[in-house]
Amino acid sequence: MKARTGSNLTRHGGWFALGLALVGMLLWMLWRRPQPASPDLARYSPREALMFIEAGSLPTGLRRLEDLSFWKDLKSAIGAPGQFDEVLRGGRLIEWFDIGPAEARLLARARWGLIVTGITAEVTPPPVAAPSNTPGSNPGKPAAPPSSEGATLDVTPQLTLCLATGLSGAELTSLAQKRLPLVARRLLGPDPQRSDHADAGGQVLCFRSPARPEAALWVATRGDLLFLANHEAALRACLDVADGRHPPLAGVPAFEATRQAVQGPSSWLFAFINPAGLEVTLRLRQGLPGAGGTVSANGQEQSLLTALLTGLSNGLGYSLDVQAGQVVERYHLALHPNIVAALRPHLRPALVTPRVERFLPPTGGLTAVGLAQPLTALDQVQLALAARSPAPVAFLSRELVVGLRERYGIRPQEALDDFLGEQWLVIDPGRRTPTALILGVPVRDRTRLLPTLDRYLRADGGSIANLSLGATGIPLAASTHRDGRAACFLDDWLFLGERSALEQTLPQAVDGAPPQPARSTWHATPDAFLHRVNQPREDLERATLALITLTRAGEATPSRLGEPAIRRAIERQPPATGYLQLREDGCFGEMRSPLGNLAYLTSLFDSQ
Repeated sequence: MKARTGSNLTRHGGWFALGLALVGMLLWMLWRRPQPASPDLARYSPREALMFIEAGSLPTGLRRLEDLSFWKDLKSAIGAPGQFDEVLRGGRLIEWFDIGPAEARLLARARWGLIVTGITAEVTPPPVAAPSNTPGSNPGKPAAPPSSEGATLDVTPQLTLCLATGLSGAELTSLAQKRLPLVARRLLGPDPQRSDHADAGGQVLCFRSPARPEAALWVATRGDLLFLANHEAALRACLDVADGRHPPLAGVPAFEATRQAVQGPSSWLFAFINPAGLEVTLRLRQGLPGAGGTVSANGQEQSLLTALLTGLSNGLGYSLDVQAGQVVERYHLALHPNIVAALRPHLRPALVTPRVERFLPPTGGLTAVGLAQPLTALDQVQLALAARSPAPVAFLSRELVVGLRERYGIRPQEALDDFLGEQWLVIDPGRRTPTALILGVPVRDRTRLLPTLDRYLRADGGSIANLSLGATGIPLAASTHRDGRAACFLDDWLFLGERSALEQTLPQAVDGAPPQPARSTWHATPDAFLHRVNQPREDLERATLALITLTRAGEATPSRLGEPAIRRAIERQPPATGYLQLREDGCFGEMRSPLGNLAYLTSLFDSQ
C-alpha cells in the first residue's frame, strides 16, 4: 500500500512539474515573441506640415517617469499611493500581451502623433471709447480709431491628432461610435451637433458646438489609425496622405537627417518644425502679447523675418527621452552650408572656469558662449544669406543688421571687434520674463567702448544717472528711459540689462567674494561653442504639485512644498546642463536635467 502511494505521488509530482514547465515555457514565448514594429506616423503627415510631433505609448511614457531620479526621490516624500504602481503594472501587461477591452488596449498601445497643418491668427482691436459728451466737447465727433495698444491676439492652430491604435478596423469603428459622442461633449459642451460626410476611404464624422459653430471635432479612421482634428482642412490634408493622394513628410531628406541627428526613432518623443513652421512662428512672434499685453503688426518686419529664416535653415528637430535617471533633450537646427561656413571661423570653445561659474545665480541660469569678432560674423552671415536670396530680401537683411547695430549704439561703419573679447555670458536671474536677461560682453579696451555705451544709454531721449552697484561701490550707469536699461563694467565684462536685474544679481560675483562652488559637472563636449547651466527649482516645484494631483497623493497646495521630505527631494536634484556645437549640417545641442520640458506637460494636471 505504501509503495503504491509513493508511486502515485511520484507520478502526480511529475505531471505537476511538467505543467509548470509548460506554463513557464508559454509565458517565456509570449514574453519573447516579436513585437509589432512601431508605426512611422510621419507617413501620414503632409510634407508641408508646419509641425510634427510623435510620442510613444502611454505605458512607455510612464516607465520613463519611473526611471527618473526626481520621481524616485519624490515618490515617498509625497506619499504616492500603491494604486499608482498597480496602474503602471496593469498598463505594461496590457501593452505587452495585447489583452483586455479594446479601450484599455488603445490606451496601452497607441502611439500618438500631433500634426499642425496651419495656423490662423486674428488681432482683436481694443474697445473704442464712446464719443465724449462732456461740456466743451463735440458730441458728433467720432471716437479715435483703435490702435495696437491693448489689442489681443487669437491664435488657432489647425491640428490633427493621429493615433496608431493597434486595434482591428472593426474594433476601432465600434469604439469610435461608442466613445466619440462623449469626447465631443467634453470638448464642445452639451448637445453637440453630429453630421456625416462622404469620403472615398470611409466615413467622416463632424461634431459642432451649437453655441460656437466654428468649434468642431472632425473624425475619420483608416485601418487601425484614428484621426481627430479641429478643422476640416487639417483632417483632409492627413487623409490625402494616408490615401496616397499627397506625398508624406516621411522620406524628406531634411526631415530624416534631423530625426537621425536627435535620435528620434529611439526616443519617447520627437518633434520637427519645418522651415514653413519656423516662418509662421516668427510671424506670430510679431503679434504675440508683449509685457503690456499689446501686439505688433509690422508687416515689413514679418516678411523680412520669414524670408530670413527660409535662407538660413532647413528645419528644427527635437527629441526627449530618459537616460541614467535624467531627462535628455536633443536639438538640431539644420543650417545651409554657406551659413555654416560663415559661422565656423568665429565660433570658439566656450570656457567654463571658476571666474565664470561665480556669475551663476542661486535661482536662474548661466550661459557661456565662445564668439570672436561678432560684428564681422554678423556681416558674414548676412552676406551668405543675401547670396541665396532675392534682391529685396538681401536689402532688407542688411537693413536689419544696421538696425541691430543702432539698437546698441553702434554706428554702421564703427569697428569694435578688436576691442571685444571672445567669452560672452548670458545670465538669467530667474524671473520669467526675457527682458530680465543680462548680457555679459567681453571687453579688451573699456575706453574705446565708452562712446558707444553713451549712445546706447542715451537712445530714445534718455539721460544717464551715475549710481553704484549696491554696496560694492562699483559704478553703475543707468538710463532714465522707461525700459530701465543700465550697464556696468565688472572684471573683463561689460554687463547690459535692466537696472534692477544688475543690482540683484551682480553683487554676489564682485571681486573678493568667494566664488560659488560648481553645482554640477557641466555636460558638454570640448568643441562646444555654448555651455548652459540652469537651476530648475521653479519647474520642479510646479511638477511636484502636478504629480501630487496625478497620483492623488493628497491636496496639491503650495504649502506642501515646505514639507521637509518634499523640500529635500527638490533640493537634491542637480542643475540642468547642456551645450551647443556646430556641425557640418547645422547646430546640435543636448540638455540633461531632472525634468526638462516634461515640466510643461504637468500643466495638464495642475490643480491651481
